[in-house]
Amino acid sequence: MRASWKAFLQDESGVTAIEYGILAASMAAAIGLIFGSDGVFITALKDRFQSIANQITTTNNNAK
Repeated sequence: MRASWKAFLQDESGVTAIEYGILAASMAAAIGLIFGSDGVFITALKDRFQSIANQITTTNNNAK
């Protein structure tokens, strides 16, 4: 009984898969928090794209 318990505690098969699963879940949660709401990151990204669109429009109007 003692030998089987010791073997069970030393068995590391499947540990890597569990670690990758935890890592993937953590990354999914972080991405969800960053992109899931209108936070600072999303607002800054929208503002930057709007600035680029305004510059394109201005350049296009000046070329006419």
